[in-house]
Amino acid sequence: MLTFNEGKVCEAIVQRLGQRLKAPRIDMRWPEDEQHPHPVEIAFTVAGQLFALEHTGIEPFKGHVQMDAEAERLFKPIVDALKDALGTSAVFELMIPANALQGRKMTEVRSIQRALIDWVKATAPTVPPQPYGDYKKTSVGRVAVPGVPFAVSLYRFAPALVADHHFQITHLVQNSEQLRKDCIRASVEKKFPKLAAWKRDHNARTILVLEDNDIQLTNQAIVTETFLPLALARSDRPDETYVVASCMDPWHAWPVLIDGQSYFDFAQAGDAQDWPIDPAMLPALTKR
Repeated sequence: MLTFNEGKVCEAIVQRLGQRLKAPRIDMRWPEDEQHPHPVEIAFTVAGQLFALEHTGIEPFKGHVQMDAEAERLFKPIVDALKDALGTSAVFELMIPANALQGRKMTEVRSIQRALIDWVKATAPTVPPQPYGDYKKTSVGRVAVPGVPFAVSLYRFAPALVADHHFQITHLVQNSEQLRKDCIRASVEKKFPKLAAWKRDHNARTILVLEDNDIQLTNQAIVTETFLPLALARSDRPDETYVVASCMDPWHAWPVLIDGQSYFDFAQAGDAQDWPIDPAMLPALTKR
């Protein structure tokens, strides 16, 4: 199940600031507990500078975390039935629309699951293989399956050098760029004013941390590309914005925008400024 890790992500950024400024954090505060009118996650001081930090989890589309939370009930029966039933000479991938099974009664879900299992078993041997990861040539694309109220696609790839699975389900997201933009815009509209109030009222240096827990549809470049036009259009943007990929092992973090310099600027200069994070070594700064 995909979850967000607010407390540990906040601790990772605080540690990074301490390393950068070569000073310990002091005067840690939890403004929500203080009933502050602008309750950021944490406020603290490093090297004489007050910082205000906000965390937000980002989804590639609304409902993604909920979809993943329901994956075992909705998709695992299909995967379990097919993962060892198609042989080991190829890797098969069934692509279905995102949220296609959400909100349906379980009797209908089970019927759709059975229809998909039977169809894949019958169809897979007839599908010509493509080079691994080549999605440009759809093996069987946008097919109407009897008993299934949405179209699906089935890919057959020549196996990778190391393949620990031979069947998987992926999700097709229509208009994914706009959906991602809508999700990040909602975070911007919620978090920017709160941080700006700390800059105005307390002369704080403001930090926004975007936590990415989706390894399929999101990465630091996509987040930056979406975030930049939204942030640069506003005068209340934070001083520093980072993205932390908690879907990776170990976690990884990158600057998105710091004092007008973006991830792309750092990358072009040959300094991506990314760093690995071991979550096992982090205490949680908040209760979430």
